[in-house]
Amino acid sequence: MNNLTVIENELVPVYETSTGEKVVYGSELHEVLGVKSRYREWIDRRLLDIDAVENEDFQAAEFSAPSGQTKKDHIIKLDAAKEMAMLERNEKGKQVRRYFIRVEKKYKAASLATQELSPQLQVMINLE
Repeated sequence: MNNLTVIENELVPVYETSTGEKVVYGSELHEVLGVKSRYREWIDRRLLDIDAVENEDFQAAEFSAPSGQTKKDHIIKLDAAKEMAMLERNEKGKQVRRYFIRVEKKYKAASLATQELSPQLQVMINLE
């Protein structure tokens, strides 16, 4: 899942992959949810809680931090992230889940509108 582009940044940054998949970074979701436990503990527990499958629901990723250390993170598909937010069972979790649902609806509606266009116009839009 390389070449991520930010498409929404209201609450939790939502990215789009080159294949059109909507994803979030686990560390950013963890921060916005205000989880008290450390990221690594939280992500391991939540991925187990939702029976997430690597390379299907999420991908592990490593990044070089400015300090030179390697930072581990996760790129999580929106459906899995929605489920993780819901499991927090607090107001912030509900807020994040509703936000993800709005993002999905927005982009699904845009996709459906594009499908109604002629094939030539669809190609022009995709080229942009």
